[in-house]
Amino acid sequence: MIFQRVGPALAILLVASPVFAGHGATDLNSHRATPGIKIELIELPPGQGGGTVQYRLRSTGVPRDVTFDVWAKDFRQPFREIASGFRIDAAGALVSIDLNGGRPQRLDAMALSPGPYPRGAAWEVALVSIDRAITAFARVIPHPIVARDGPCTVYLELASARGERFVASGTGFVPGDDVVVESQFSGQVNRRPLRVTAEGMLPPDDISHAPIGPDRSARYAVKGRACEVTLEYRWGAPALQRR
Repeated sequence: MIFQRVGPALAILLVASPVFAGHGATDLNSHRATPGIKIELIELPPGQGGGTVQYRLRSTGVPRDVTFDVWAKDFRQPFREIASGFRIDAAGALVSIDLNGGRPQRLDAMALSPGPYPRGAAWEVALVSIDRAITAFARVIPHPIVARDGPCTVYLELASARGERFVASGTGFVPGDDVVVESQFSGQVNRRPLRVTAEGMLPPDDISHAPIGPDRSARYAVKGRACEVTLEYRWGAPALQRR
């Protein structure tokens, strides 16, 4: 752990990189989260982390008299424990249990960071009881690949360990609109129609890349009735660079 001053109080910066991480766990699954418990990662204002994206962990519905640990999942890695020993106190806040008699630290006053991270890659944090019976999960993309035009927003998420696959999604489109999706890389252009959902969302669109020459730049565009959104990004090894 690295101590860092965040706001008026001294907080702990938990860096969830493999260097600082504890043992790994492969049995944590966000699809088996415990009902009634919710955690959120709230991004701290820029400048508080010296250029590194940082978050506070906010929780609701956490039961009393249960000890929890905090786990984090780096891109394409298993969950690893980054902090341990938290319980709900009399005020309803999760605080650290200090067996040496030190002052308890509130979990929501600690800054959590994935450290340098690939663009478009997801970072996950889990609140896990020590017996693994109770779990809650939160997921963010520290450095999103995103573009907007008018009411429309399109995102790309990095989805492979080799940087060759992405998943596109979007919001704000005309409900039921038939948009044209264009994917361009290595001198090739692929156009196809895609229907927007009744909620105005672009359904998940899988984008795969195959090496044809040395160029690793790519372009993804969505053209609809209300907007035309274009994203430019890098794939392959350049997509895995941490920032």
